[in-house]
Amino acid sequence: MRFEGCVVTNIEQAYRNLERVYEHMVSPLGLNVLEWYALRALYRQDGLSASQLAAQVCRHPSSMTALLDRMEHKGLVRRQIAPDDRRSVQIFLTEQGQALREQVLTVAQRLEHLLDEKVPPDEMRAFLRVLSVLQSLDASFE
Repeated sequence: MRFEGCVVTNIEQAYRNLERVYEHMVSPLGLNVLEWYALRALYRQDGLSASQLAAQVCRHPSSMTALLDRMEHKGLVRRQIAPDDRRSVQIFLTEQGQALREQVLTVAQRLEHLLDEKVPPDEMRAFLRVLSVLQSLDASFE
């Protein structure tokens, strides 16, 4: 641990390191990590609304426009007004976005394997429980 006693700083350091690892593995596909996350979510369920996709990639809905613009520019997705709610936009994979499916999922498997090599399953389960607690902490301090 680099910053003894400072949980937040150590989490931030771990996040930055993981992001560098993910970028290194994802960038050969011509994607950034957020685009990679979005594609994975759309492979699970194509036609998500922009707000549903934002929730899937843990981003605020207002931040999705730039991401979707980039992905649309790359020919990976297309936006379509939802037939049942003209205020909502649905996101669909294009043929080009679908064509990356195997490569995107292969990178996901490689990353999972890398983590499995480094962290035993019981420790990963404990870590994920701790993350869950940290994500649900209440800032009110009451």
